Amino acid sequence: MVYSTLNHIQGKIGSRWAQFVRETGVENILIVAIDAAKYTPKAMIATFYGEILEKPFDIDASMSGFTKLKTLIGRHKVKANTRVVVGIETTGHYYEHLVFKCHLEGYHVRTINAATTAKEREALLNWSKTDNLDLMAIVQSVIHGRGTSNELPTGNIAKLRKLTRARRELTSERTKTKNLIRMHMDHIFREYQGKTVWINGKRKISKPLTDVFGKASRYLMRHYPHPSDILKLGEEGLRDLSIRENLKLRDKSIQLLLEYAEGSISRPKEQLDADIFLLSQKLDRLDLLDDQIKVLERKIEELFIVMDGAVVLSVQGIGLVTGAELVAEIGDLSDFDEAGQLIKLAGTNPIVKQSGDNRPSYYGVSKQGRRPFRNIVYQVGRSLAVNNPEMQQRYQKLKERGKHSRQAYIALGNRMIRLAFAMIRNHTLYQTEDKNYVLLEEISKKIRKTNVKKFFETHVSPIKCAS
Repeated sequence: MVYSTLNHIQGKIGSRWAQFVRETGVENILIVAIDAAKYTPKAMIATFYGEILEKPFDIDASMSGFTKLKTLIGRHKVKANTRVVVGIETTGHYYEHLVFKCHLEGYHVRTINAATTAKEREALLNWSKTDNLDLMAIVQSVIHGRGTSNELPTGNIAKLRKLTRARRELTSERTKTKNLIRMHMDHIFREYQGKTVWINGKRKISKPLTDVFGKASRYLMRHYPHPSDILKLGEEGLRDLSIRENLKLRDKSIQLLLEYAEGSISRPKEQLDADIFLLSQKLDRLDLLDDQIKVLERKIEELFIVMDGAVVLSVQGIGLVTGAELVAEIGDLSDFDEAGQLIKLAGTNPIVKQSGDNRPSYYGVSKQGRRPFRNIVYQVGRSLAVNNPEMQQRYQKLKERGKHSRQAYIALGNRMIRLAFAMIRNHTLYQTEDKNYVLLEEISKKIRKTNVKKFFETHVSPIKCAS
């Protein structure tokens, strides 16, 4: 019973640690605590009972530092059956090389979240924080079975995770750049992005251009950003420009641009040199980011379509990028017995409070897992609520029960985790009762034509492919 309960809470992680301690014996365990850093990590060696064998010492973040660490470990590893357990805090990315080298040496590595060591300091060390106290907190965390013994992701999963997270960073930067462009245009041509109009006594926002960052709008912002530039072109000039540059400006857009330019509240162009210069720079940055994201998405596609996790692309509402991010954050399924453990890893599991005979109360999600994983679970749920007919029905039922949209998105995201867990583990495609669903059409919408055949050859049997 204890074993199955521990599995339910921590997956094989907790069970493996308990088994490791029982089989090794606490008297044969040597704990090495490492506080990772960019230049000078610190380490300390102790017994499982918390007795300090080697006081905190510095090592440099290179092979010479790791050699020093090995030498000091060897000095205290007096028994042949002594097992070395390395506890290392996941500080940025600085811990990764140390984890890799420790695994090569055959050490048992426990990676510990910084929040865990913070709780240890808060409970036992009077809220102080120094490097030495951090090491003591790491030792205590290892003794109490905190952390995980998972190895760092390797192979295609590691590559996919780096690529998808890099894309997320670029898209975030692109959003910031777009906001800066909007700000500069507010200074240069206040009404360019739209203005308030009254129609039948109701207030509406009238926009001359549907997409502020479309081809036509980008061209105008780059070459004719100020109201005086639009007025100088005039109606005929705008039409000729639209034909010459293939901007496809509609007559209504041209009329609104001229109308808003005529009545613009913006300052004279000669007073806006700085904004116009910065606008041009931001437009250059936006073009660069668009190109980089496109190249990155192609790289993600080439890598992802041949991975086992690519079967999630058969789900309506799961696109290439969304599916790749989800699979990258899920990682290796071998450390999990059920999908509920993945949900806990994401931190989207509900907080439950229950005591005695009282009925359990459910609060918000725990948020105790990985933030990138939690973010993509939310995005997945949001996409499914719009683009998947069956999930749309689930979404509506959740709304009828009084759930907020965000709660419903998380619930659908958790549902997708369970679905993805089963699909990837059993290597099966999405099954739906939607009569309009056609696998070939679904896949063709999400990846390039050159890769559709590769997807079917990898993930669809010849019988299914023929049908």
